[in-house]
Amino acid sequence: MKMPIVAVSAALLAGCFGGLKNEVPAPLTYRIDAPTIEAGASLPADLSIVVERAAPGLDGDGIAGRWPGRRIDYIANARWADELPRVVQDALVEAFQDAGRLRSVQDDVGRFRTTHTLAIEVRRFEADYTAGQVPVAQVALAVTLGRNSDRKVLVSFTSEASQAATENRQATLVAALDAAFARVTAEVADRTFAAIAAEPAG
Repeated sequence: MKMPIVAVSAALLAGCFGGLKNEVPAPLTYRIDAPTIEAGASLPADLSIVVERAAPGLDGDGIAGRWPGRRIDYIANARWADELPRVVQDALVEAFQDAGRLRSVQDDVGRFRTTHTLAIEVRRFEADYTAGQVPVAQVALAVTLGRNSDRKVLVSFTSEASQAATENRQATLVAALDAAFARVTAEVADRTFAAIAAEPAG
């Protein structure tokens, strides 16, 4: 059992010192931009945004693609700046903070007490190649908004959007994912603000 390993190791060493070079280009790193949320009335609430999990295959830093036959693979030489749940969470927190409609917004390691929690599951965040060579960005988030004081669920829903890429390139694919994510975020924000505003005063 040990002989093949030794042989392979020797061959690799010979290649390295014999001038053989198999240079692999470093992957390009991408982040998701924080979408712009429309302005509106201020609400007396402190929100914690937590991306609790992602669907299998979406929980790492690879940019996922879906191919015919239900096959999941990753875009070559490209990755997210962090694991996808963290990238999505950071973008959502930034978007809600920039909207300025709540007293405060923080993530799952926030230092301060909050009144509400937005719990999110990433169900889709991928390039869909099942219809052809030019991918369609697919984003779907399952969202539950709850009140912290009594753990009451105020609203629960799934928001999804798709955006066709203009061509089969990394940059245009990430731009399409950005656009689909922005539409999902707009719906999540609208329904979150509406549910908080509908609570009885006091």
